[in-house]
Amino acid sequence: MQTPVKLTLDGFYGRRAEFLRERTIKNEANGRVICRVCGTRIKILPAQIEIHEAGNGQCVGNGESFEAGVPYCPGCEELPAAEGCVHA
Repeated sequence: MQTPVKLTLDGFYGRRAEFLRERTIKNEANGRVICRVCGTRIKILPAQIEIHEAGNGQCVGNGESFEAGVPYCPGCEELPAAEGCVHA
């Protein structure tokens, strides 16, 4: 999964839930969450997400942000960006 850019907050949380539901399984032997595709352990990148104003298509905000975990598979995906944005 990649860090959100120009998604709604609901869209980001929906994509994250879909990624975890569709792309991961729990390894019963050790309790770790692994990738369905390649079997690598899923990692979580703490990303800084800026909150931008919705409606105008521009990345403009008042400086508000929050940290969110972005799950990804280091075996078959690129490292997610450390920063992104949602439009609310």
